[in-house]
Amino acid sequence: MKKRRILITVMLLLSIMINVPTSFAQQSNYAIPPMLQNIKGKNELVSIFNEIKAVRENISTIDINALTIKDKSNDLKKQINFYITQLTDIETKISSFNRKYSDSEPDLLFSQQLSIIAETYKMTLAQQLALIDSLLRNDPEASTLFHSNYLTYIYYYLSLGDQMLAYIDVYYDLL
Repeated sequence: MKKRRILITVMLLLSIMINVPTSFAQQSNYAIPPMLQNIKGKNELVSIFNEIKAVRENISTIDINALTIKDKSNDLKKQINFYITQLTDIETKISSFNRKYSDSEPDLLFSQQLSIIAETYKMTLAQQLALIDSLLRNDPEASTLFHSNYLTYIYYYLSLGDQMLAYIDVYYDLL
């Protein structure tokens, strides 16, 4: 019973943390933060940002179910590894961008933020692979998905990446 309360409290806090900054931002008139106003490679960064958003949308299609995991585990692992590969490719693009614009602090700052988002999504995908493996081993902790500690970490990294995506979407004038 105590675990359930803690889990519900954590989920509620995450929900509040995600929604409050977005609500505040909708009322503000900020454009790009001052430290990012002189971006040289804006189009490349926007392209990378949109690629990350596309991967994030696809991550939502992953359906891990304790009842059907034995039948679907290979397909799920392929799907998750594909998304990890996409994020690794994005990180390679960011590294290339950093070499190209190494003399521009605003570009490097923005690309660093994009790197953090890509890394958080890779971490949530790695946690999902761990969950699948645990379900296949019949780990009792993993099989009670709602109460599972596995989901805490998955949602943490997913929420962290989502918060940064929302922040950039709301506060940066990328158009």
